[in-house]
Amino acid sequence: MPKSLFATTALSLILLSGAAHAQSTPAEPEDGSTATDKPSGLSVITVTAQRREESLQDAAIPINAATGEELARAGVVDATQLNKIAPALYVPEAGGANVGYFVRGVGNFANNGYTNPAVAFNLDGVYIGRPSSTVASFLDVDRVEVLKGPQGTLYGRNATGGAVNVIPNTPRIGVLEGNASVQYGNYDALQLTGALNLPVGERVAARFSGAYSRHDGYYSDGTASAKDLALRGQIRFAISPDADIRLSADYSTQKGTGPGLNIDGVYRFTPFSPGATVPNWQFIPAPANVREPFTGLFAPQTQAFIEGNATAAPLYAPINGYAYPFRDDEYWGVNAELKLALGAADLVVIPAYRRSELDNQFNGPPFKGALNRDKAEQYSLEARLSGDSGPLEWLLGAYYFDENVDGVNSYNQFATVSFQDFSSSTESFAAFARGSFSVTEDFRIVGGIRYTDESRSIDALSIATTGICLIEPPFGPPSCPQVPTVPLGLTLRDSLAQLDSALFPAGSPLDAPVPYGAFPYGPFGMMGPQALLVNTPTTIDRSAGDDEITWRAALEYDATPDNLLYASFETGFRAGGFNLTFGQEEYEPEYIDAYTLGTKNRFFDNRLQFNLELFYWKYRAQQLAALGVDARGNNSFFTRNVGKSSIKGAEAEFEFLATDTTLIRGGVQYLDATYDSFVYDQVDLSDPGDPPNFLTPVTGCAYAQNLAPTRSFTIDCSGKPALNAPDWTVNLSLQQTFELRDAQLIATLGGRYRSDRVIGFNYLPGGNSGEDVTIDASVSLVPDDRGFTATLFVRNLTNETMRSLYQLGAANVASATLEPPRTYGLRVGYEF
Repeated sequence: MPKSLFATTALSLILLSGAAHAQSTPAEPEDGSTATDKPSGLSVITVTAQRREESLQDAAIPINAATGEELARAGVVDATQLNKIAPALYVPEAGGANVGYFVRGVGNFANNGYTNPAVAFNLDGVYIGRPSSTVASFLDVDRVEVLKGPQGTLYGRNATGGAVNVIPNTPRIGVLEGNASVQYGNYDALQLTGALNLPVGERVAARFSGAYSRHDGYYSDGTASAKDLALRGQIRFAISPDADIRLSADYSTQKGTGPGLNIDGVYRFTPFSPGATVPNWQFIPAPANVREPFTGLFAPQTQAFIEGNATAAPLYAPINGYAYPFRDDEYWGVNAELKLALGAADLVVIPAYRRSELDNQFNGPPFKGALNRDKAEQYSLEARLSGDSGPLEWLLGAYYFDENVDGVNSYNQFATVSFQDFSSSTESFAAFARGSFSVTEDFRIVGGIRYTDESRSIDALSIATTGICLIEPPFGPPSCPQVPTVPLGLTLRDSLAQLDSALFPAGSPLDAPVPYGAFPYGPFGMMGPQALLVNTPTTIDRSAGDDEITWRAALEYDATPDNLLYASFETGFRAGGFNLTFGQEEYEPEYIDAYTLGTKNRFFDNRLQFNLELFYWKYRAQQLAALGVDARGNNSFFTRNVGKSSIKGAEAEFEFLATDTTLIRGGVQYLDATYDSFVYDQVDLSDPGDPPNFLTPVTGCAYAQNLAPTRSFTIDCSGKPALNAPDWTVNLSLQQTFELRDAQLIATLGGRYRSDRVIGFNYLPGGNSGEDVTIDASVSLVPDDRGFTATLFVRNLTNETMRSLYQLGAANVASATLEPPRTYGLRVGYEF
C-alpha cells in the first residue's frame, strides 16, 4: 500500500491530537458554576437491518452503517460516494441514468427495464426496482446501512450481492424542529436543503424536507454537470400505543448532462502485426492534451484525434457528429407503514407505489449517441409478523412485487444502430421466515428460509441497422469516405428521415412495404452502390419464470456483553432475464453461497470498537452485462451467464475514542475475487476467404477460433480478477473537537486508499484503474445551542484522478469515466 495515505494521516493525528491534549481539560465557567461533564464513550448506532431495533454492535451480520450527520461530514450525498463508509461497496456511474452497484465484485452494469440488480436498493423500507436516481434517497437521512452478501430471509426483494438501506428521518410526535442549509463551492456548485417537523395535536406529526443542488460540468467540454431537485412529505398518526401509521410521498428530478468521458485512444486493426498491443490490434494512444484528465469527449482536440484515427466499421466511413448528452429524468413514489402491536406479536405492513420516467441521451461507451425513453411503475406489498416467545424470537413475512416497464431506446455506434421498443413485466412473490433460539442466555441458533416465485415476460422489437461498405481496395480495409454514418434518432424512421433520399438510388427503406432487408446506400459509383444499409428485425415475445428456496443458518455467542462472535452460511439467488439481442435472448438465474465468520467488540469502557469479518463466497452461473456481438455480428449490450467465481477475504473496522475530543476511525478490506470460469462466445466477423485468426476479438483474454458450425471465437477470461474488486481498500479518518467558550470547532480529516482494480470488461491493457489515494477534510463551527453552524470542506484534496469505468465503444475507441475532481466550498446551516 502507498505510504502517502498513512504519512499524511499520521502527521495530522500527531498535530491535532497534541493540540487537543493541551486543551482537553475543560475551563471553569466565568459565572463560577460547575462545568457539566460530557458523556464519555463511543456513540451507538441503532440499525433495523434485521427488522428489529438493535445496536450496530449487536447485529450479528456483515453490515456497515453511518448516521446522517456522519454522511454529511464525509460529503456523501448519493450512492456513488458510499465507499467512504463501506469499503466493500463500489458504485461506478455508467451512461445516462444508469448506476451500477457492486459488493465485493458482485454486481452488474445493466440497469435497464428488463434486468434486475444484484444489489438491492431499499428506500424507507421499499425496494426500488430501477435505482437510477438516488437524489431523493439521500434527503433528510437518519442513517444508511450497507449489508454484504445474499439477502432475502428477512424482508423485501432477494439479492445475491447485498443491499443498501437508506432510512430517512421520520415525523416526531409533539416536537417542533427544523433545519436549513446553504452550500456553495467551486464549479458554481449550489446546494439548498431543509427539513421541518411539525406537531399536529398530540397524536399527529408531519415532516417536510427538500433539496436542490446544481454544479457545472467537471470536464472542459461541460459534461458531468448536474441539476437535481428532491422533495419528501410525511405524516404520522400515533393512533394509540399499539397502533401507528405513517404515510410518505417523494418526488425528484435529475437534469444536467450526466457522466462525462475521457478518451484514452483507439484500437486499430493491424492484421498479423508483430508489435500489436493485442493480437491483430494496435493501440493508438491519444495525445497528452486529449488524455489530460477531464478534457472530455467534445473537446476540439478530442474530436480531431478520433476523426483522424478511427473509422466506423463495417461502413468504414469517417466518424463525426457525436450527440451532446442530457438528462431529464423524473421519479416519484408513495408508501405507507402500518405498525400494530397485537399482544403476542407485532405486525408491520408496507404498501408502496413508485413511478419513473427517463428521458436522457448519453455517450458512454463512446457512442455517437444513445437515447433512452423509459417509463416504469412498480407496486409492492410487504407484511411481517414478529414475536418473542420465551427463548424464541421469530418472524414470518410475505412480499409481493409487480413491475411494468415500457421503453423506446436506440444505441447509435455510427455504422451500427440498435433500435429497441419493448414492454416488460416482472411479478415476484415470496414468503420468508426467520427464527433465533436462545440455547443459553449467551448462545443463540439462528435459521431463516425464503421461497421466491418469480415470473417475467417481454414483448419487444429490436432492429439492427448496419452500414456495410462495398468498396474494397486491393490493399487495406474497405473505404467509404463519401457515405454518411447513420444519423441519431430514437426510432429507425427518425434516423432515416434525416438522410437525403438521393443516398438510396434504389429507393429509401421508408418507401418500401417493410423497411427491412438490404438497401443500396450512398452515392452511386462506377461499380454501383458504394455501400449497403441492412435493417434486420428481431421480435421477442417471451415469458419465463424461476422459483427457488434460499436459506440462512447462523450461530451467535456473546462472550461478554461487549464481545460478540458469530458464524453464518446463507444462499442467494437472482432470477434470469431477457436481452433484446439476437441469439442471446435469455439468460439463466445466478446463485451464490456465502460463508461468514465474524466478531464485534468494544473495549476499555466503550472507548475502543473493533470488528472483524472473514468471508468466502462461491458464485455460480454469474450474470454479467457488457458490450458484445450478437449472432448476426452486430454490436450489442447484453447480459450473459459467464461461469463461476470465488470471492474471499477479510474486513476489519475500528473506532477509537483516544480522548473525549479525539475520535479515530478506520476500516480495511482485503479481497481476493477471481473468476474461476468465465467463458463466452463471440461471432467471427471475418469473410470466409480470410485466413484463420484474422479479425480476432479485441480482448486481453485467451481465445480460440471455431470454424464450424459457424465461425466464432470462444473467449476465456477464467482466472482473471473480478470487475470492480480492488485487493485492498483502506479508510482512515480523524475527528478532533476543540472546545471553545460557547461552541465547538470540529476538524475532520479522512483518507481512502484503493489498490489497482479491473474496471473494463475486455481486460485490455488500459482497463485498470490504477491505485488511488484521496484525502477529504472539513472544519465545522458548532455553537452549543445548535443554532447556526458553518463548515468549510474540501473533497479529494490532492486532486487525485480516479478512473471508475473503462469501456471500448464505437470504432474501438477506448474511454474512461472519472470520479469527481477536487471540490471545496462553504456550508452554512441553522437548526432549531
